[in-house]
Amino acid sequence: MSYSLNGSSNNDRAAALTREHQQRLSRFFIAFALIEGLAFAGAVVVVYVLGLIDPEQGIWLVVGVAVAGGLVLTISLLSMVRRHARDLRDVTGR
Repeated sequence: MSYSLNGSSNNDRAAALTREHQQRLSRFFIAFALIEGLAFAGAVVVVYVLGLIDPEQGIWLVVGVAVAGGLVLTISLLSMVRRHARDLRDVTGR
């Protein structure tokens, strides 16, 4: 591997890592939206359409699904951003 004064080989690798990170994020968001949407819709159907759970108590199921989804989203995004930052730091040395 050759290095130039401006570090173009590092910049190329950093750009490739950034593209991979963006693709990974896109796939994650699509998969998460599908799974969370199905889980949320399932909870709404169970509570409000089928009436298997009393709506006054079932709202907590719906809220729980939303909160759990938010936690999973937050933890996953933080993990992915930290991984990307670590990979960039390894490549660029900064």
